[in-house]
Amino acid sequence: MTRLAIIIAYFCSICVIGCLLAYPIYLVSGANFERIVSRTILILAVLLFYPTCRLLKINSYASLGFNKDNLTATIAQSWLVGFIMLMPISIFFLSCAFRLWEPFPETLIEPLIILATAIISGLVIGLIEEALFRGLLQSQLSAAMNSVWAVLIVSVIYSSVHFLQAPDFDSSQAVLWNSGFIMLSSAFANFANINLFIDAWVALLLAGIFLSIVRLRTNNLFCCIGIHAGWVAHIKIIKSFTERDNFASCGKYASQYDNYIGELSAVWILLVLLSWAAIIYQRKVTR
Repeated sequence: MTRLAIIIAYFCSICVIGCLLAYPIYLVSGANFERIVSRTILILAVLLFYPTCRLLKINSYASLGFNKDNLTATIAQSWLVGFIMLMPISIFFLSCAFRLWEPFPETLIEPLIILATAIISGLVIGLIEEALFRGLLQSQLSAAMNSVWAVLIVSVIYSSVHFLQAPDFDSSQAVLWNSGFIMLSSAFANFANINLFIDAWVALLLAGIFLSIVRLRTNNLFCCIGIHAGWVAHIKIIKSFTERDNFASCGKYASQYDNYIGELSAVWILLVLLSWAAIIYQRKVTR
């Protein structure tokens, strides 16, 4: 099998097996079926990651970008870069009253729990998504094609999967062995109305391009993980300590996807990318 065939088989396998396993898990647990499907697919993505790497004859995680040199410092510094990078967006939303500070809790335990949860969840999300997209997928595509095309393809896939959300499952409808497949196929129907979330899609596309370039420039996946984790933590913290005013005029710059990313974040990340490119070009000229 070719590299691309193995990767396609990997993603297809986690979806098919996840949908099949969701039904017996639902019968035993009785939990929310949508959540079971999404969590099962995610767990399978993690469990099948190592066997897929073995099939691809990846004998070292270092070849995927897992550079362990100065690991703690790399993640901490990258996390700060990601967290600070979103500050102009949050400051804008706060200054125009789209996000309003909530009263501070009387005890410190609640904000500490919020902060810890945001940091941990950010690191988990960053690790899983970066290992899949900038680690496995980008490294294999880069070996098979031009790096520019690899970055664009990975970024398009990265952005698009965020919108593969099935419609709310009808609890009155009987859950059958094929219900997971029905949900998964219906998730693609969202793209028939892409105009409803095109701003968020573009923002995530540019974010993906940014992370892919970081991967290329540093050859260290932990930089991507740290930045990604900083982004996630920042958004979760802002949302936890503020509430949005739906009547604020500047709310149009945030998409309905998560009421944060959107037109403003897309423009900001584009400016960061252009500034970064200008700095790199200037350094080459002055050498």
